Amino acid sequence: MLYLSSEEIDRFIKEDVPYFDLTSHLLGIRDQPGKITYFIREEAVVCGTEEVKEIFKKLNIECTFYIPSGEKAKKNDILISGTGKAEDLHTAWKAGQNILDHCSGIATQTRRMVDIGNAMEPKVAVLTTRKGFPGTKALAIKSVLAGGGYPHRLGISETVLIFKQHLNFIGGMNALAEKIKEIKQYCCEKKIIAEAESLEDGLRLAEMGVDGIQFDKLKPEELKEAVIRIKKKTPHISLLAAGGINEKNISAYVKTGVDGVVTTSLYNAKPADVGVKLEML
Repeated sequence: MLYLSSEEIDRFIKEDVPYFDLTSHLLGIRDQPGKITYFIREEAVVCGTEEVKEIFKKLNIECTFYIPSGEKAKKNDILISGTGKAEDLHTAWKAGQNILDHCSGIATQTRRMVDIGNAMEPKVAVLTTRKGFPGTKALAIKSVLAGGGYPHRLGISETVLIFKQHLNFIGGMNALAEKIKEIKQYCCEKKIIAEAESLEDGLRLAEMGVDGIQFDKLKPEELKEAVIRIKKKTPHISLLAAGGINEKNISAYVKTGVDGVVTTSLYNAKPADVGVKLEML
């Protein structure tokens, strides 16, 4: 689903075990054979088991079972298990649990929002912003995908999204019309999306020929009027809603007729309740 490098897997391990497991060493259990089992204490959308499997491989733990990311799990279901030496099992323990906790939490919350949105409009897209916690982007994106959502932008290098902050450097909205023509000439294969904070801005951007408009912090009733008026003149333009959208208010925004909702709330999802059993064989 999403590739993580060997170096990233090493980093997950090193964050928790920079040198060795002192406790297992002092207890004299390092080489004892054992089994590790991660299980879920609640219904959830699973995510991160492939990365835990890679951690197992790094630590010479044989994976005996796992549920692929994106699958639903019921309460007390086993997510992933493996066998190996006690020291290696304890080294994998928290690194694996942290990944499963947070990734499955995001995936579960994403699926919840997607289900709510699709109940109102089956084709509406649930998209995530770039405002995640630094250093966690790859896992966060994988978690969103596992839950049925999509990243709004993977970065600023491959997409064109014009904010008011950009306009401050070119002379405002009036200067943008000419710039749109230039951008379409130089980046003919790219779609041009621009942000609007009012109905009036949205109408002007549509007239300029942008491919999509992201409305920021409009109330649902204002957004609905904007969608009706803009789609009437330019039916093929993509319209997005952004700004404070979450599980509680997504329905109101989907009802406006937008093509997608953009949210940061999924990155703050409650971690899934993942338990871990370690047993001697």
